[in-house]
Amino acid sequence: MKKVLFLILGFMILASTAFGSSTTCPTGSYTLYLVSSFTCTSGNQTFSTFGYSSNANPAGLAIPASGITVTPITTDGNEGFQFASGWNVGTQAGGVSSFQNSLISFTVTGYITDLHLFFNGSSTGTGLSGVTEQYCLNHDLVGCPGGSNGQITVTNPPPSFNSVVFFGPVTSVSVSKGINVTSGTNGTASISQVINTFSSPEPLSFVLLGSGLLGLGLLRKRLHKS
Repeated sequence: MKKVLFLILGFMILASTAFGSSTTCPTGSYTLYLVSSFTCTSGNQTFSTFGYSSNANPAGLAIPASGITVTPITTDGNEGFQFASGWNVGTQAGGVSSFQNSLISFTVTGYITDLHLFFNGSSTGTGLSGVTEQYCLNHDLVGCPGGSNGQITVTNPPPSFNSVVFFGPVTSVSVSKGINVTSGTNGTASISQVINTFSSPEPLSFVLLGSGLLGLGLLRKRLHKS
């Protein structure tokens, strides 16, 4: 019972830390997030270790970080980001395929039970649009232990615009989402927004649950003594 009580207290302390005040995640260019050691809070979650890379064919189509607008989602219990840009390609002359890739990564800490991925990709002909997100629970993506990693994907075609993965409560999730549009030899593909959210219990509910369990433990101890 003592171990359970200490675990509850630990989660309550973590919750008060995670839900405390810090720099609010800004709305604006993704370059704001790429400042060294930048950390911010959106709702009940804290976000850090942001990264970005991109490539394309032709190379001039690569989207820089400054070309992506970030809007924090601050809904209690479902925090995250909307990433908006103009990922858009069409087949080149002679049937040569075009593509754009953007790789966005970060870590979210708090009390997390699931992650959601949504996009509004479209395509014609041989075109393909999609987002594939790698994630690791309670660890960095690099060196992620087996059983703690996974993948979530949305694509068009086939039209799969929403996806969600559930897991036991964790204190951090590291993600790396690959945003891709490819035209193929005779088509087009585009994406204008990608939404990534992370669910958690509301802070008050979490603290009340911990307090209730702690009270039951103390009551059991008192009855045992009597």
